Amino acid sequence: MKRFLAFTTGTALLFCGLAGSTAVAAPGSGTAATGSVTGTLDGPARARKDGISLRTRGDVKVRTFTLTYAVGGYSGWHQHPGIVVATVVSGTVVQRIGCDKPRLWTAGQSFTEVAPHYVSNLYRTPTTGAVPAVLSITQIYPADLPATGLREEVPAPHCPAS
Repeated sequence: MKRFLAFTTGTALLFCGLAGSTAVAAPGSGTAATGSVTGTLDGPARARKDGISLRTRGDVKVRTFTLTYAVGGYSGWHQHPGIVVATVVSGTVVQRIGCDKPRLWTAGQSFTEVAPHYVSNLYRTPTTGAVPAVLSITQIYPADLPATGLREEVPAPHCPAS
């Protein structure tokens, strides 16, 4: 009996280890970006006013666009170079950063994306049900990056069970 228990425990641990180590980056689904506009902010640049600071060491690109999450849409785990500021225009999204508690963002609220994260439109209200979520995105990133490098898929974090 001890051998059988040791074998099944070992097999279960091996399976869990393999399952945990094979987590791969998965692209999102149900999102559409429109109206992209990109400009260059010559650097180095410094601006400070009313307790807000912006400092760059070199030229940066500033890109703005609208991102729509269909009902059930999600970003997949990813990260961006530079800094992203998102403002919810309509609807609701849920943002997950690492193993932190998910944050709910609604119309008129803004959030940043500076670490690996996951965003989804899986939220429903009793009055409206589920509706598409529309975000206005501003991304500031190094000017020498190619447009293909503005998003990197990353594996989901391994979070302890709560």
